Amino acid sequence: MVYEVKPHDEEPNVLVGLRIFLAGTIDMGKSVDWQHGFINWLKDNVDATYIVYNPRRDKGFDDDKKELDYQIKWELNHLEASDIIIMNILGDSKSPITLLELGLFAKSGKLTVCCEPEFYRYDNVKAVCDRYSVEMFNSLAECFKTKHII
Repeated sequence: MVYEVKPHDEEPNVLVGLRIFLAGTIDMGKSVDWQHGFINWLKDNVDATYIVYNPRRDKGFDDDKKELDYQIKWELNHLEASDIIIMNILGDSKSPITLLELGLFAKSGKLTVCCEPEFYRYDNVKAVCDRYSVEMFNSLAECFKTKHII
């Protein structure tokens, strides 16, 4: 069973194998919803129980600083609480928050990075991953084919 937890959701009271955080490109909701695709893939390919933390919101912040503060704290808390962080950086994005999260969690031992070669800071991402022995793939699809994430 796969439980998706988004900001403002209550966490299910279940015993789980792993807690997974989906870090990466959102671009204020303008990018492809790869998180939804990942969760569907997980539901179709695993038999265990997982909680997936998905930071993608259904709507933006509308200049609501209180809500933005809540989102930032929610993400940091759940990044820290997760067992695995899947970071997917799309080639046509800027993803400044993702780069920040890469820096914060590169040494954590729980990060897997998928970064398309077209990403404007691909070489920086690769250098950080190489330095801290973070497994890196050129796409989420390559990661699925090559690595058993779960």
